[in-house]
Amino acid sequence: MMNKKVIGLCVLCLGFYAFAHAQIVGEIDYCEGVVQITRNGENLKSVDIGTKIENLDLIKTSVDGIASITFNKNSGLTGNVQIMNGTTALIREDQITGISLNEVQLMAGSVGLKVKKLAGVESRIQVRSPSAVLGVRGTEFVVSSFNGSSIVACKEGEVFCAVSSSMDASILKLGVNGSSAIPGTMCEILESGKVNVGNFPDGDFEKNWKETRDKWKDFNVKLFANDPVTSLNQYISTWDQYSAKVNAGAATLRTNPVLKKWLKDASTGTISGTMANWVQEKPVVMKDLIDMHPDMMVALFAWYRLQELIPCIPQASMGMKLANGQTVRAFVDQYNKSIKWVATSFALFNAAEKQYMLRNDGSSPFSDF
Repeated sequence: MMNKKVIGLCVLCLGFYAFAHAQIVGEIDYCEGVVQITRNGENLKSVDIGTKIENLDLIKTSVDGIASITFNKNSGLTGNVQIMNGTTALIREDQITGISLNEVQLMAGSVGLKVKKLAGVESRIQVRSPSAVLGVRGTEFVVSSFNGSSIVACKEGEVFCAVSSSMDASILKLGVNGSSAIPGTMCEILESGKVNVGNFPDGDFEKNWKETRDKWKDFNVKLFANDPVTSLNQYISTWDQYSAKVNAGAATLRTNPVLKKWLKDASTGTISGTMANWVQEKPVVMKDLIDMHPDMMVALFAWYRLQELIPCIPQASMGMKLANGQTVRAFVDQYNKSIKWVATSFALFNAAEKQYMLRNDGSSPFSDF
C-alpha cells in the first residue's frame, strides 16, 4: 500500500512539473521603457529582466520600450526575439504531430529574431503578420508590419515569405505564392497578395534597416492620411458587428464552470484533476472556444488595424463623415471606449486556449484548422 502511495505521489509531482514546464517558452534577458505582458486574462503587475515568458503571453511595448526574449531550450531553439518599440506580439508554442511549432504573431510594429534549431529536436519557428507567414530556416532577420503590409530583411540565413490572410493558422503551410529574403535582399508582402523583392543596402545592417523601415512606414502613413475616410470605411461595420459578437462570446466563456476552475488553478500555479477528468472537461471549454473563434479572428484583424491607423488620422479629417453617418471623431471616441472590453475578451480567449493546451499535450483545438 505504501509503495502505491509513493508511486501515486511521484506521478502527481511529475504531472505538476510537466504542467509548470509546459508554460515556459522563454525569459526576458533585456528590457527598457514600458513593457506590458497579458497572461491568463490579466496584466502582470511587474515586468523586468528575468521575467519568464509563458505560452500565449501577449507582449506590448511603449513607443520607447523594447524587450528581448531568450528562447527556452525545451522549445527546440536557441537564440532570442526582440520586441521593438511600439509593438504588440503574441508568443505561442504548439505541439503538432510530435513537432514543437514556435510562433511569433506580430499584430503591429516590428520584431527581430536570431534563432537556430537545436540538433536532435523536432521544432520549427515562424513569424506571422496580418499579411504574411515567414518560414525561418535558422537565421537572423527583422520584420515590420503596418496597415496590412509587411517588410522583411535578412541578415543571415534565409526566410521564406509567403502570403497569409489570417493570424490564426498554427501549422506552417508555405504555398508557392512567396519569395525568399536572403542577405542583400528584402521582401515586401502586400495585403493584396503580391510579394515584391528588392535590394537591401550593404553596410551597417541595423542602421540601414531602421532607415528603410522608417521610410517605408512614413510612405504608408502619408498614403493613409491623404484619404483616411476610405480606409476607415473598410473596417467600421466589421468592427461594430464583430466586436459585439466577441464580447458576447466572452460573456459565455466567463460563465463556463470548467474554465472558472481552470483559471483558478492558473492563479495559484497549480493544476487539479487527472487526465481522466480532463478528458471530460476539455469538450466543455472547447465548445465555447470554437463558437467564439471565427468572430474573434475577424474582430482581431479589425482591432489591430484600427489601432495602427487611428493615431495617424490628421486633425483636419476628424470632422469628415464616414459611410455610417458618423464623423471620424465620433467613431474614434466610440472605438476608444470599446477597446478595453474587447481587449479583455481577447485576453480571456487566449487564457482559455492556453489552459486547454496544457491539458491536451500542448495541442490547440485549432491546430488542424
